[in-house]
Amino acid sequence: MLTKNKLIAFVVFLWSASQLSCTRKWDDHNKINNSDLTQNLYQKIAADPSLRLFAGYLVKTGYADTLQLNRSFTVWAPNDDALKTIDATISNDDKKLKQFVAHHIAHLAYYSDQLQAGAQRLPLIDGKYVIVKPTSFEEAPIYDKDGLASNGVLNTITAAAAPALNCWEIIDSLKTGGNNMARFLRDFVKSKRDTTNAVVIGIDPTTGAPIYKPGTDTVKIPVFLDSVYNVNNEAKQYTVFLMNNTTWDKERAKLDTFFKTSTVDSTVSWARFCTARDMAIEGAYSPDQLPTQIQSKFGTVVPINKSAILASYRTSNGYVYVLSDMNVSVPARIRPFVIQGENYLGTSNGSRTPIYLRTLINPNNGQTFSDLYAYNHGVNKWYVRYQLRDVYSTRYRVYWATYNNRWNNTLNQRLALGTADDKTFAYRNVPYNVYTEDYIGDYIVTGYTNGLLDLYLVSADIAPSSSNQNQNSLFLDYIRLEPVVQ
Repeated sequence: MLTKNKLIAFVVFLWSASQLSCTRKWDDHNKINNSDLTQNLYQKIAADPSLRLFAGYLVKTGYADTLQLNRSFTVWAPNDDALKTIDATISNDDKKLKQFVAHHIAHLAYYSDQLQAGAQRLPLIDGKYVIVKPTSFEEAPIYDKDGLASNGVLNTITAAAAPALNCWEIIDSLKTGGNNMARFLRDFVKSKRDTTNAVVIGIDPTTGAPIYKPGTDTVKIPVFLDSVYNVNNEAKQYTVFLMNNTTWDKERAKLDTFFKTSTVDSTVSWARFCTARDMAIEGAYSPDQLPTQIQSKFGTVVPINKSAILASYRTSNGYVYVLSDMNVSVPARIRPFVIQGENYLGTSNGSRTPIYLRTLINPNNGQTFSDLYAYNHGVNKWYVRYQLRDVYSTRYRVYWATYNNRWNNTLNQRLALGTADDKTFAYRNVPYNVYTEDYIGDYIVTGYTNGLLDLYLVSADIAPSSSNQNQNSLFLDYIRLEPVVQ
């Protein structure tokens, strides 16, 4: 039987032995980590006999030097078996090979257990993004992961991952292939100020601002990229729908009458743009995820006939589909315009002092709304100016909503379109303490021109005096133009 002292000594011995064992195991662990940390990523790749070809490509492209820098990287290195199958047009072309190698390297260190929800879209140093999972890099399986180096993480993959084209690059390739919608998206451009590469020829003595050589401070950019979505942006994802040539012409022809200009070419171009601008949405929708309809950023509901998909392209930033059928209703594209009373541009004499922007309660439904109230401006036929953009050439039914809760007397105002002197609509009395939307009349926009339409809310035609300022007041919740679509 053990004495008390012997029992204590035995327990101490067991504890010491266990600590020594743990210490040795931790030392062994540290030896592995310390050994890994003596090699940078390039050295680690070069020392792996299964990565001999990739190591050679790193040297040939200059990325061997990159992976020896004192920065963090993650590498997904294809093994030799994977690289034996890559296209010779890549391995024999220095530019393509450099992009190919860069497509397997990312800034920063990413470990498999850090991936969000098991998968993450990561940026690579070639400017592209890829989907990385704990077990795969795009479609390439990872068989050796989270290898530690002094400047990052090394993963070995069993298939090469060539860079994919993005949505805009696919559109460009389809343009070359004869798709007319793709050609329009690429070729319909506008000038935009950009001084990045502008040539300075002097300094303005008054403002101190640089004076640029004419023509060097503007660039031509596709209208679609600037006004719809920049589907050339690798950081975001999009789904784009193109039509074959027959369907493209059919959809555009529906809209020609709403874009009447001085030339046929200009009319057709604007009708094409109105057709094309609804054909892209944010987000990457695979074929099995496509909804039966989408809503564009302009509010147009677009039906998607999945059975009409002629081709689909998985891109580096989404999907591009080519369809043989598309049928968007004209009312879905040519929708009403509503301009709020408080969203005015200016006044006839430049003074904003008489204007009050109010928040009120609609007596008909109890909901709050904002409106414009103008008082004591002291000017005969004083007006507040508004402007609408992209106004189609067609007939409109015109309405306004007003709420005169201040003056129980005759109070006349009128709406003028195009110019302040326009007499299309006569003066109308704004009734006291009645919230109402009134039909003003019809107005025809004969030409699209630049798509702009000025609107003027004009006060009463009476000589202002201290006794009739209330009769010169203006009230406006909103103006609504309802296009008459056959």
